[in-house]
Amino acid sequence: MSPAKPLVSVVIPAFNRRDSVLQLLGDLFRQTGVSFEVIVVDDCSPDGTPDAVAAAFPQVKILRNERNGGPAVSRNRGIAAAQGEFIVGVDSDVTVPDRSLLANAAATLRSHPEAAMLAFRLYAADGKSEDGPRWWHPLPLATHAAKTFPTHYFSGTGYAGRREALVAAGMYPEILYMHYEEVELAFRVLDRGGVIRYCPDLPVVHHAHPVAARSKIKVFYKPRNQILVALACYPWPRAFAYLAPRLAYNLGYAVRHGNLADFFGALGSAWQLGRQRLRDRAPLSADTWRRIA
Repeated sequence: MSPAKPLVSVVIPAFNRRDSVLQLLGDLFRQTGVSFEVIVVDDCSPDGTPDAVAAAFPQVKILRNERNGGPAVSRNRGIAAAQGEFIVGVDSDVTVPDRSLLANAAATLRSHPEAAMLAFRLYAADGKSEDGPRWWHPLPLATHAAKTFPTHYFSGTGYAGRREALVAAGMYPEILYMHYEEVELAFRVLDRGGVIRYCPDLPVVHHAHPVAARSKIKVFYKPRNQILVALACYPWPRAFAYLAPRLAYNLGYAVRHGNLADFFGALGSAWQLGRQRLRDRAPLSADTWRRIA
């Protein structure tokens, strides 16, 4: 890392993943070819994550949330504190085997001025197969995992972007807490005319954490945030068409897994937060929808 103003700021939201964060930082400080800083935003971890990071990597900028706010809050706080022109965001449960990842991400953004964001290639824990559950891109995984193309989605697991573009788009919607926050930010970036490029030459390896697989994410946050994103971003006809099949599926999932209380809790939470979403409502333009479709 250079003592001068860095070109790249790496932002890592962390909650209760001390060992994973330390492994990720070891990978990052083997990066070459670009000046960078690393910002870890700890979301009230009970496992001593920030103290362990400070002891092992004193060059890391550590931000400690006063209360648990979720990944959206942590990412926004890191982006706000960043000094770099470019942001690289990675979750705390990834590893970075490519020592040129940061340099290549910066070079791609410089050589493609139309690109506001880059979506990284996400490998599963074996480092060879694709992370299929996080492939929400418009083209098939089987035929396009190794191809570059414009997309309307990125995963917070691994991405890069121009700090200016992220700030102008409003950064992550903190009202969502977790899940679908990347979807809404991607929508806002596209609605401002930005381009998101899927870049298979920017790989990270995702080691799915057991906490991330808990059912409440699927049964509570998923339907609730689908409703909240639709209220904020979708024209009304599209909102109803989008929500009807998804809520029906989520209800069936909750019935099959005995989680009806969480599902109806999601509806209640969406109702409570709906007024704020309607006040902030800014449906995407028809041109943006044509690009997404």
